[in-house]
Order: sequence, then C-alpha cells, then structure tokens
Amino acid sequence: MADIIPRDFIELLLERVDIVDFINLQIPLRKKSGSNYFARCPFHQEKSASFSVSQTKQFYYCFGCGAHGNAIDFLIQHDHMNFPEAIEALSRHAGMEIPKSATPTKKDDSIPALQALMKEATSYYYEQMRQSPRAIDYLKNRGISGQIAQQFQLGYAPTGWSHALDHFGKTETDKKKMLDTGLIIKKNEGGYYDRFRDRVMFPIHDYRGRVIGFGGRILDQGEPKYLNSPETPLFQKGHELYGLYQALKSNRQLDRVMIVEGYMDVIALFQHGLTYAVATLGTATSAHHLQRLFRYTSEIVFCFDGDQAGRTAAWRALQVIFPVMHDSLQVRFMFLPDGEDPDSLVRKEGKETFEKRMLSGASLSDFFFQAIGKQADMNTMDGRARFASLALNHIKQLSAGIFQSMMINELSKRARVNIDELKAQVQTQGEVTPAQLTPNTDDLLIKNKLPTPVRLALALLVQQPSLAALIKTPQPATTLPGTAFLTQLIATINQHATPLTTGGLLEKWRDQKDEAFIAKLAQFEHNVPDAAIESSFLGSLRQIQTLTQDEEINRLMSKAAQEGLSAEERHQLNAAIAQKKSPSTPVAPVTT
Repeated sequence: MADIIPRDFIELLLERVDIVDFINLQIPLRKKSGSNYFARCPFHQEKSASFSVSQTKQFYYCFGCGAHGNAIDFLIQHDHMNFPEAIEALSRHAGMEIPKSATPTKKDDSIPALQALMKEATSYYYEQMRQSPRAIDYLKNRGISGQIAQQFQLGYAPTGWSHALDHFGKTETDKKKMLDTGLIIKKNEGGYYDRFRDRVMFPIHDYRGRVIGFGGRILDQGEPKYLNSPETPLFQKGHELYGLYQALKSNRQLDRVMIVEGYMDVIALFQHGLTYAVATLGTATSAHHLQRLFRYTSEIVFCFDGDQAGRTAAWRALQVIFPVMHDSLQVRFMFLPDGEDPDSLVRKEGKETFEKRMLSGASLSDFFFQAIGKQADMNTMDGRARFASLALNHIKQLSAGIFQSMMINELSKRARVNIDELKAQVQTQGEVTPAQLTPNTDDLLIKNKLPTPVRLALALLVQQPSLAALIKTPQPATTLPGTAFLTQLIATINQHATPLTTGGLLEKWRDQKDEAFIAKLAQFEHNVPDAAIESSFLGSLRQIQTLTQDEEINRLMSKAAQEGLSAEERHQLNAAIAQKKSPSTPVAPVTT
C-alpha cells in the first residue's frame, strides 16, 4: 500500500501535522532552548531528557540512542506500526482522508483474502493435530504442553497429497489463493498437490499476530527435516522472526531478545518461562531483523553452537551488527556446550541456570577481539600491527560515540598502539574514491571522509533547507567528494512547490539508498550558532569553490609536467590561477 499512497498527499500530510503537537499528545514535552522541545526518550531508559523535537525542522532526535525521524517515523517506532498504518493514523489525527487513488489495486485486493485463507488453514491444521494421536504423541515426546501448543497454534498436515487442496481448493479461484500463499505446488503436467504432508505445522505470525506462512517438521525420517513456506505476497523470510509476536504479547516491555536457530528452541524456551526468544527462518540474521528488534529492545543475545560452525555464524552476525550498533544497545554471544541446543539445555538445566549461562555470555567487544586475535600473532610487533589493522576495518563502521571510543581504547591496550594514532587511523582509514562517494547509507561519508566544507554545507542545508534559495549561480562540475549530492539536494529543494523541512526531506528520500545519509546529516552536530548559519553556509560554498579551483589547477599542472598542455589547456590553467588570486570570487558552489 505504501507504493500507491500518492507522494504529494504524504508531503501535504507532513505539512499539516505539527510534530511537536503530535508527539506532545503521547509524551509531555518541555521547551528548553531555541525552537527545540525535550523529553525523556520513549525508546530507551534514561534519567535525563535527551529526546529532542524540533518545530522548525519537523524532526525528532535522541542524543542518547540515536532514534530519529519525522511524525511518520515516530508512529512506526513508538507504536510499532508499518508505513501504511502510520499514514492512516496520522491522517485521522489531521482530519484528512487518504485519496481514493490510494485504494489498493486488484493485486492488493487479494491480500485480505490471502490473510483469511492463512487463518483458516491454521485452524484446519490445528484440528487435524487434535485428531491425530501420532502427532500428539510426537509433541508430548518433545515435551510440548497443550497450553504451549495452543499458544503457538501448532498443527498437523496429514499424510497424503491433497488433504488441504481438497478442503480449500473447491474452485480455480480458491486454488489460485492456495498457490499464492504457498499451501500447494503446481505440477509440471498440470494440477496441484499439498506442499505440507505428514508434518507438524508451526504457523509463522507477523508482529500483529496474523499468520503469514508456515514451517513444517517431518514426524519420522526424511528430507527436508524442516520445510518453510516460499516467498509470497504475505511472507518474506528475510524480514520475519518466528516467535516475535508471542514475545511481544507475553511481555509489556522486552528487556532483551534471544535469537536462536529453530522453532522448537523458541517453544521450549517459552515453556520454561523464557518468553523472549525468536528465531530466524532459515536465513542468517540480517540488518532487517536487527532493525526490527531494536524497535522493541536494547539488548540482544545470540545463541550459537559452540563448534567452529557456530562461531563462524556468530562472526557473520557480528559483521551485520557493527553498522547498526549504537551506544544504548547491548549484545551478547552465548555458545552452547557440545551436543546441546537451547531446547535440550533448558530442559536439562532449568530456567535459572540457563539464564545465568546466557548472561555470562561473551559481550560483543570480547567476542570481537577474541575472534580478531586468532588471526594474528600477538607476541610479535607485526602480528599486533595486523591485529590493529583488522580491528580498525570493523571499528570504523561503528557510529561515532562512546562505544566506538571505548573500542578504540581497548584496541590501544591490546595492540600496544598509541590511542591518538588509532583515532587518526579511524578518521582516515579506508579513503574512498570519487566514484564511491555517491552517498550511501554508511557513516563513512560523515566521519571525516567528506571535505569539511562539503560536510558542513550538506548538514546545514538538510537542517535548514531554505538555504537552497541562496544558490543562483552555477559552477562547473567538480569531482570533489559529496558535491554531486549537494547539487542534487539543492535542485530538489528549489524545485519543490512548497518550502521543505528536514522531516519533509527525510520523507522524500524514504526507502531510497541515500535515506540513511540524509538522516545522518539531519543529526550532524555542526555547532554553528543560529545567527551565523547563513554566513557559514555561504562560506562553505566559497571554500568548495576554492577547492574546486585547486583541483583543476593541480590536474592541469600535473598534465603539463607529464605530457604538456594544449594551447586551450594553457589558457584554462592561466584563467584558473588568475581567478584564484582574485579577491572577488563569486559564490557559485555547484551546477544546478
């Protein structure tokens, strides 16, 4: 539905809603200084008020945990809505009606029908389980109580090729819905057959409790042991987490979430009172998974086998975590004894001992340095240099803050390297080429990888888009990192029919590759007083022009030394040098 809500309606909606008034309805705000309002952050526990809401920017930002966004993002993060739900709620608040052109298309009309079918299929499989002594015995032998089976709506797909097909596939339209939800498979020679046969069925719920897919576990021997629904209009396995709905329903607040491997692990932990376990669905933990979990909790525990395969999986998870890690999060790695899984271990040890083992798991930093340390000989100077280099490649991905500083400090101790040298390396390591400096969702573009005047001009412009109106005179294109995006940003703001705010800019880049870059610029602390913003912006543009002139002069002089210049190029060089010496260089920052 997000794709069919008119973009101009979303922009108008954000213009109509004052973010301060809207957030103040749910969180009491108090004015502290300037145009900003403050409160204790609703997204993490804190004693001081670090949650800032700007009326001029129509943007909120927490200096503690980094939560940020516009009014739509607030509903997504605070009320756990998806994008269409947030638009609907915000529209009701503003007294606006979503245009009829936003009515779902025929393809989208089928979504409620598919959801209804999955609900009916869940009830069908549950009733089949109740009528199957063999399925009931399997669950009892696995130690699953009737209460837990009911809580997770476990079921059974009977033996045979067409039980579900015969029950639900009365018409061709019915068969099409079954095919679209993955309940049946089409034969090459024509006709259909049930996807799930003689399997214990694990309904997969979205965060709102709607069944979007199934996992099936074979009762006897056979392959595959587990079978999941395919990708469907309802189910994208790389985004979903088994047990998340039950965890949210069982806990008013999720203090932590444990990520385990399988359905049975989640269910066994729940049965022993650990109601905060979730499992990925046959995929490695992704950034999508983590970003979803960080909406609900600030502590994540990864549970892996203690063998080499488990530690390799943990290392992969760590690499996913680093780019999204921030100061308010805590991550642990729990490695299981040989031959154990969470299901068997919690039954053997009980809840209390299991939780003690979990809480004594390796912290993110400990596991990181242990894993890196195995790749270098710490008893030699060159080994410690390798250790420091490998570690810095990952530490530079962390957002600037307390955790990154502590990691650098710990690396300094372990590698016996001066901390100032490491800090300098974090700032300069991984220099990128102009081709790579098309903005992306990485912090690298902000942490001193952009020339200072470009970084400042971008940040000021995102935080006060009205500055774009000052730019009238174009300038020849430059390969300076970040200026291509500055050009695009100025053009976007100036071409917009109405004045844009920071929140409006963020909305324009929603779901685009540069969305996170815009968000980082919106949060960037430029420390420029309000009275000096315009002069600082123009000053940054003059510096960009100077750097552009230097770039052109250096290019031409380098070519002159190597192969000589044409008459036209000599003229260009002389003109560039003369313009650089001129004290009245006009402000003309970028091509518009």
